[in-house]
Amino acid sequence: MASRTLILCLAAALASCQMPADTMTARYLLAQGNTAEAREQLRQLAEAGDAAAQVEYGKLLAGEQGADPAEALQWYQRAWRQHDYRAGPASLRLYKRYQGSLAFGETRAGALLAPLRPRENPEDLQLALDIVVLYPGAASDPQWQSWLQLYRRSCVVECYFDTYAGRYAQHRGEYEQAEMLYARALHRDPRAVEYLQDMLWDNGQSQRFVELMQNLEGDVSLDGAYCLRVATLIKANATTTEHDPSVMRWLQRAADNGEPVALSEQLRYMLSWPDDYSHEVFTDKVAELMPKDPAVATFYRAQGDLQSLWFALKPERARDDLLMLVEQGMAQALVPLGTLYESGFLGEADMEKAVMYYSRAAEAGIAQGDEALSGLYLTGRGMMRDPIKAYAHKEASKVLLPRTAREETRETLALPESLMPAGEQAAEKLVAQRRRWLEEQFHVAITH
Repeated sequence: MASRTLILCLAAALASCQMPADTMTARYLLAQGNTAEAREQLRQLAEAGDAAAQVEYGKLLAGEQGADPAEALQWYQRAWRQHDYRAGPASLRLYKRYQGSLAFGETRAGALLAPLRPRENPEDLQLALDIVVLYPGAASDPQWQSWLQLYRRSCVVECYFDTYAGRYAQHRGEYEQAEMLYARALHRDPRAVEYLQDMLWDNGQSQRFVELMQNLEGDVSLDGAYCLRVATLIKANATTTEHDPSVMRWLQRAADNGEPVALSEQLRYMLSWPDDYSHEVFTDKVAELMPKDPAVATFYRAQGDLQSLWFALKPERARDDLLMLVEQGMAQALVPLGTLYESGFLGEADMEKAVMYYSRAAEAGIAQGDEALSGLYLTGRGMMRDPIKAYAHKEASKVLLPRTAREETRETLALPESLMPAGEQAAEKLVAQRRRWLEEQFHVAITH
């Protein structure tokens, strides 16, 4: 009887215990869509000094809507100081979301390669290749060739040789060879999809990429991260006049396979194409996301409240939601807040507040802030028309554009020849400010 009582007590005690916090458990929770619990577990481990958790927590922060890259990079820095060099490629991937100069990125990539010993350590070898596929010019041809030879001989499980070799062939201008190598890796490595799209876009073959992705839609083995990457790149491959239903299909597959960001990306796409999606469907998706990530769900709900084509305007709720998010540190909320005051949905347009919020967004590294200011100065809507400032903010916006930004956002505003010297001078000053922001945000994780 005593032993039975003891067994019951032990069972009760075990049932009341929470699952221990570790990176493997956190990854499982992420795959199940339980972002909040995974985030808390990783945060606890990271703060306790677990370098692996610091890298994973940084990745989670970097993927969140409206995240401040500086916060993710601080965790990468802490992991780097503990010689967890996986923080290097992670920090570079985050940097590539911003449109810095190629030389700027290659300099940082070269610094990350310095402490690695690819010829002596298999883990360092893969890390080195993970860095140079992001910035191929960071390694010399002899280094590329030597590392590829070593990797081909050593990799057995999760071998990404075709991706690395394809990137090197692309770097050398051997495009047919690169496409053949990427095609062999498409089912295994989502990076191959990114580099293939990048190459075909640059070579004026964007339709070729769409065709290759259509051929993959029937592959049920692809995981959530892969499906999300494909959806993102199909969007980047299109123009502003092209709605592609396959984007939502890929995003739904990503969500079904446990990718936590897929739901918010669906909301973003529906907002971009309000004629193709109903407010009811949008609201259902917001409700689905709310228990998993309340801040992001609230962010998109506010934008839905401001979408005039859905005839469901709730500007007061949107204002309250966005102000709350800004107070919580979500810089991304600054742009729709500026749009709210510019639109006049609350009464008369308040251009002073609109300019203030757009300016804060631009200073926080959000390209849409500069883009919005450029439009205001160009048209003179509610303010003094100033083509020089319009030109400067347009040029500044390009510094902070994500890599997958649409091509038309990179266009230069036309400026009368007589105003061009003043425009270039103003743009140079503003671009320098945006580049300093990049350096301040990304310097810490890459140079230590």
